[in-house]
Amino acid sequence: MTVRSLLGLAALNLFALAVGAGLLWGLRGWRSWWELARLAGLAYMLGIAGLGVALTLVLVAGIQFSLATILLTGMALAGAGAAVAHRLGRPRPVLGTGPRRVGLAGAALAVLVVVYLEALFRAARLSGLYAFDAWSFWVPKAKAIYFFGGLDEQFFSELPNATYPPLVPTLEASAFHFMGSPDVVTLHVQFWFFLAGFVAAVAGLLATRVPPVLLWTFALLALVSPRVVGRTLEPQADFTLDYLFALAALLVVLWLLERRPWQLAGATLFLGAVMLTKREGQLLAACVVAAALVASWRDWRTAWPRLGLASACALALALPWRAWYVSHDLTGEFPSSGGTGLLENLDRAWPSFQSVLTSAFSTDLWTVVLPLVIVAVVLAFIGGARVLPVYAMLVYAFALAGFTWGIWSFVELEVPIEQDEAINPVVRLSASLIVLSAALVPLLLDAAWRGADPPRRPEAG
Repeated sequence: MTVRSLLGLAALNLFALAVGAGLLWGLRGWRSWWELARLAGLAYMLGIAGLGVALTLVLVAGIQFSLATILLTGMALAGAGAAVAHRLGRPRPVLGTGPRRVGLAGAALAVLVVVYLEALFRAARLSGLYAFDAWSFWVPKAKAIYFFGGLDEQFFSELPNATYPPLVPTLEASAFHFMGSPDVVTLHVQFWFFLAGFVAAVAGLLATRVPPVLLWTFALLALVSPRVVGRTLEPQADFTLDYLFALAALLVVLWLLERRPWQLAGATLFLGAVMLTKREGQLLAACVVAAALVASWRDWRTAWPRLGLASACALALALPWRAWYVSHDLTGEFPSSGGTGLLENLDRAWPSFQSVLTSAFSTDLWTVVLPLVIVAVVLAFIGGARVLPVYAMLVYAFALAGFTWGIWSFVELEVPIEQDEAINPVVRLSASLIVLSAALVPLLLDAAWRGADPPRRPEAG
């Protein structure tokens, strides 16, 4: 860890924020600079998603990967956002009024989150590269991109999980370029930025929609889960996938409730990034879209075509990577059974489902987050809300069913009931639902209190 590396990472993340601000300006705009400050976390995560997707496409196209490539790609994204904003006639922002006051309890909880993040930052500065997947293939892929300037077919084919999408290694390689060296210790700080950006994005989106106490209580509850505390800084794709998935799901449900085009457009970018982060991202993206289709069935004539278009655009962002690894004869994208032959292995169904539930509801891993999700969904239904709890219930249900299918499909393995991560990925999969809870539970409880789905907001936020 060096000062130069820390300054390099700071520069990279400020660059991502600037890129995301350009994208947000094109997608949504903002009426005041205070509003931009509130949405800075969302802008940052849009910049990360946009850079990750665009740089992955650059690699697939065979363009030399370098610091200049990163800078030019980011400037092109920001410029495209600015051009769209100009075309749409976005008004110039004004200073505006400051943020609304929060109560003592909400402020205290927000301070606790900040203190928690500061403690994680100090841990990230000196973390070693100990996680097995991180040193066995995630970081080696990033080093290969950094040193070779592209996707080296021979090297990638010799690594485990060769067909895993390269969005995270691409961002790690970008961090190496900004740091000036492949500093795998300071690299952990980059994943702290991802966590902090996610928290800020959720806070910015929900600050005008739910009471601060609800917002920060469940953010803190998810953050202090033992698994999150212990693994969120590891330089691999698991929690990065979870952040992108949760933001995509949150923007989709806000679109279902408020029907603002920028929300679905932002969700489309996040869904594309989800599918380019890990192969299970395809499953998680499908869960979000399927839940949205069911929740919007009452006005399917207007909602379904838009959801279909968004899904097609997100899929189009992910297809070039699939075309690349198929054309280079890389294998291992799906279980050896291809997800078929399940009826011949019915004896694996219940153990797989039990393994998923054991992991998802483990208090040792996640405290009581998912039981509280169930309570929040029930209360929202009792209160009179419909679209929001239906959507939330289905996202979780589809995800749990998908995780069960994933475990069940590995017919060559005996999946144990206990959570052995060496042969059972269910713990990593369950984390996505815990992270999602930080975004959806405050909305559910607010809807339960109101006695209806949240109303459309007069503001653009």
